[in-house]
Amino acid sequence: MKFMDKYFKARKDKGSVLCLGLDPALPDQRSKDTIEKIYCGDVSDCIQQFSMEMIEAAGEYACAVKINSQYTLFALNFKRLQMLTESIHNYGMLAILDHKLGDIGSSNDSAMYWMEKCHFDAFTFSPYAGNIREATEMAHERDLGIIVLDLMSNPEAEGFQKKCRFNKTPVYLRVAEDVATAGSDGVVVGATGHVKEKDISSVRKTIGEDRIMLFPGVGVQGGDIKKIKESGGRNILINVGRDIIYEKNPREKIVEYHKKMKI
Repeated sequence: MKFMDKYFKARKDKGSVLCLGLDPALPDQRSKDTIEKIYCGDVSDCIQQFSMEMIEAAGEYACAVKINSQYTLFALNFKRLQMLTESIHNYGMLAILDHKLGDIGSSNDSAMYWMEKCHFDAFTFSPYAGNIREATEMAHERDLGIIVLDLMSNPEAEGFQKKCRFNKTPVYLRVAEDVATAGSDGVVVGATGHVKEKDISSVRKTIGEDRIMLFPGVGVQGGDIKKIKESGGRNILINVGRDIIYEKNPREKIVEYHKKMKI
């Protein structure tokens, strides 16, 4: 099944566009927003068990789970990642690897090989090597969805992705144009303050109605769900990570967000 077909099915079954962001940080990684529960085993066991608990909590409500590779790939081996994606699929959710892949073709293809083996449905891709079309063709050969970074949630993105120009076109809109012509599955657009309604609408108009817009930045970063729903169109995923996974009652928080993101 193609990625977009999987998305439509999951969205219909869950009645929501909620995407759970899995960014499992250990207590010695940073001062707050970390795994506090004590688990048996080593750090890999800790991250694995924590992630499985979050997937179970989200299973009835989320459309997708986005696993951040910066928090997991160095800690979890191939078999552990397979266990996570298997659990995600058992709950009828999409498994997205937030990897921000961006390299020459042979290296990209190697990464996609392992993503396919780990049974991910899609991955995020950095466009700045300029090979969006090639990467999209490679991804689709493996039935992987490719979601291209466009206008990110961090404030520094405004200075580069919005204000820099490519033949008078802002970089983020040039990326959106390439996504449309390459037939990629979607784009990542932040939900935070520097991303305005007109920016979201411009991206949607450029990529068309039949692609996904994945919105990080809701929750701890203060992203606006109302802005997304009014400007992003129907085919969206709204990611919430830290504001769910580090709550004392994650399921309760998931239910709260599910109600806000009903379709």
